[in-house]
Amino acid sequence: MTTSGRAATVAAFVAVGGADALLLAAWDRRPGPPGWLALAAALLVSGAVLVGQAVVLRRHRALLRRHDGSLAAVRKAMVRDQILADIGTGLLTAADPTAVHHLAVDGTAALCAEAPDALAVLLAPDGDELVVMATARTDLDGADVGLAGRRVEPPADLRARLVDGEVIGIASVGELGVPGVSAGRSALVMPLAVNGRFFGVLVATADRTLPAEVRRALETLRTQVALALDAVALTAELRVRALHDPLTGLGNRALIGDRLAQALARARRTGRRVGVLLLDLNGFKLVNDTLGHEAGDELLRAVAARLTHCLRLEDTVGRLGGDEFVIVAEDLPDLSAAVRIAERVVAAVDAPIMVEGRRLPVTASVGLALGNEASTADALLRHADAAMYTAKRRKSGAYHVYTTPTAA
Repeated sequence: MTTSGRAATVAAFVAVGGADALLLAAWDRRPGPPGWLALAAALLVSGAVLVGQAVVLRRHRALLRRHDGSLAAVRKAMVRDQILADIGTGLLTAADPTAVHHLAVDGTAALCAEAPDALAVLLAPDGDELVVMATARTDLDGADVGLAGRRVEPPADLRARLVDGEVIGIASVGELGVPGVSAGRSALVMPLAVNGRFFGVLVATADRTLPAEVRRALETLRTQVALALDAVALTAELRVRALHDPLTGLGNRALIGDRLAQALARARRTGRRVGVLLLDLNGFKLVNDTLGHEAGDELLRAVAARLTHCLRLEDTVGRLGGDEFVIVAEDLPDLSAAVRIAERVVAAVDAPIMVEGRRLPVTASVGLALGNEASTADALLRHADAAMYTAKRRKSGAYHVYTTPTAA
């Protein structure tokens, strides 16, 4: 009740009390039926006023309760908005899916704080199954509850609806099949899908149905998380495209340059050698001219696969363009170790390759340059290129080791 309302109520009671006092005084001076009648009328009026004031007081209390409830709802809405803003800021700077997953479940648990038994689970796709990537609970300060890595296989119809981006409320989380979660709990199942790509499912589950305003906030969070995962995936794809050859999937010139620089830096610390092998296919132009560019592309992919399988795990193979490939072999003890790699490469490529049902007798010319702690990346690549052209002039399907020219 406002100050003016309280003052008016007090004034009404004072006025009634004063009128009753005056009537009693008049009755003392003039007793009898007229006095009794006046007194009864005064008491009736006073009672009516008191009842009216009691009704007003009750109404004021009800208004005050509604006002307090509205303020509480506004405060809760402000808290939810702040949670969404904070999580949104974190999602903008998240650099990998794992960071996004943990922000998502932390935000879900925070939004479900009204239900102290709520559980947030994020599931990522793996084939036809979903895998638990992150979890958080409101009654454990957001701590993980040990479900990470468990596999979930929802019914095919439910999974199809989720992949299509439909938000689903289910009476029992058992319908989703999340292991380690009580099947009697209701759940809001929110797919993380954007731009036709499915990144998983965000699940909020509690023993009782979540309020409508919390569900709306969770759907807003779901949109934020899906967009963040899409941005992370797009960034990763762009990074791969920037550093890899789109035809063969091997590293491109930029990636090879970076790996070679790193290998030389390690060689300066360890004293080991770095080898660069430059490879050119013999007769590749003839394949393109007679069988077409699609056959040529298939041949390049087959050679890339052979090179990848015949090298050590620590070696890096890339495609510089056309039919030129390059290999960076590091941690070599001496020249003989590099020569053995060159021999494996020549043997791997020289075996006939099936292209469009034809056996193509492809050979390679390989140039090998060996560097040490004083070498530079550009110099090694130039030396390997010179050695490759020497091998190409001497014999088809051979390698040549670069040696420093001696003064005449």
